[in-house]
Amino acid sequence: MPDTGESDPRALAKLREKIDAIDADMHRLLIERGSIIDTLIRVKGTSVVGAAFRPMREADMMRRIVARHSGALPIATVEHLWREIITTFTHTQAPFGVAIDVSSDATRMRDQARFTFGFSVDLIEVASAAAVVEAVAGANNLGLIARTARGPWWRGLVGAEAPKLMALLPFIAAASRPADLPAFVISPPLADATPFDINAVALTIDGAMKTMDEITILAASGDDVLVAVNGPADLAYLNTWLEDAGVHVRSLSAVGGFARGITIDGRATALYGGVER
Repeated sequence: MPDTGESDPRALAKLREKIDAIDADMHRLLIERGSIIDTLIRVKGTSVVGAAFRPMREADMMRRIVARHSGALPIATVEHLWREIITTFTHTQAPFGVAIDVSSDATRMRDQARFTFGFSVDLIEVASAAAVVEAVAGANNLGLIARTARGPWWRGLVGAEAPKLMALLPFIAAASRPADLPAFVISPPLADATPFDINAVALTIDGAMKTMDEITILAASGDDVLVAVNGPADLAYLNTWLEDAGVHVRSLSAVGGFARGITIDGRATALYGGVER
């Protein structure tokens, strides 16, 4: 008969005591984190979502988590737990909902929303990507739009007061991970001045967009193209560079950006050099 390990009740009791002590420490630290957030709210004195989000700081936190992680617990589980904590405390600073486009692949969209933002926020289901942008504009909401969404929805991100792209999901790309729908997160204009690793630019062009090593096409609809540019988006330089490459640009606007993601191949962790998943 196989040994199930239940033959030494004293050893089991000690292990369970250790687990209980670890659980108590984790709970105590969460309470302590909450106290610090209370102080932060008083110091910042704001309830505006754009002032509460720090996407590049969050990306740095995730990178540190991945770098120090080891053991049998899947990194996706650790990421989800951390995101639940981050979102809950951010929601405490500035309550918000998350608008999601359920016009296609609604199940994966809901999974991505809950994995990334947890269960402390309300999901606002709308019928198109453009409706997501409308739900974010002028409201304390974030928005989640699939990378395959139809139509030039990013037109709604043009303008100083318009919503802006702030993240590309999944941030941690790994084989067989849950919630793997490639999607954009948009938000009200951020108060955080930290520059993005990768900047997003909305273009309106004549003719087809060429494939280029220096930029990545994130989405396209007719003459409207959403592209990613490594580093700062110097619009004048980009316009000249595209024209020299044979792309006639009618208009271009910076519409946000995102942090460079992480890939895990089962043996090592590295920063993505680009934005393709």
